[in-house]
Amino acid sequence: MAGPRRFGTTWWGKAWIDALEGSGSGYESRLPRGRTYARRGAVREIDLRPGHIAARVVGSNGELYQVDIAVKQLAPVEWEQVADAIGARAAHLAALLDGELDPGVVDDAEAVDVRLLPRPADLRPDCECPDWAEPCKHAAAVCYVAAEELDRNPFSLFLLRGIGRDELIELVRTRRGDPTATDIAADEPGTDS
Repeated sequence: MAGPRRFGTTWWGKAWIDALEGSGSGYESRLPRGRTYARRGAVREIDLRPGHIAARVVGSNGELYQVDIAVKQLAPVEWEQVADAIGARAAHLAALLDGELDPGVVDDAEAVDVRLLPRPADLRPDCECPDWAEPCKHAAAVCYVAAEELDRNPFSLFLLRGIGRDELIELVRTRRGDPTATDIAADEPGTDS
């Protein structure tokens, strides 16, 4: 028999969950119930886009609720700072061009006052359910399944914060004045934003 469904099995997914659970600003009361909903497969049709997570969640009585979570996007100047931080470290740039995301990018971004991992205050949940709490258990469930998406593809975090992988590569290339970065990335499979 398989164990319970786990969320945050990679560095990126775990960091997402730690950012939510460690904030103490409302999510802590709903996350355990949301985790239960997520584990039982109640989250359907999750969609991550720049600044937005959308999903449908099956409630306890079989109702289907639309959940939308607005994610605060980073400003262009913040992305420039992130691009400079990535471009300044050969290991970060090499990983990026290989389709990977070095966790050290988070620390380097924080060193230039850019927080890549959102705090709950950076998330604005909206759910059709009658629960007045914000977030409700349905929105909390969506946050756990979003961690699963980050486990599969850490670039989803960048997308949620406002920039796709290809756009980030282009920005790093432009900031470094390196025309070959885009040429290399264009040859890599799965480089769409």
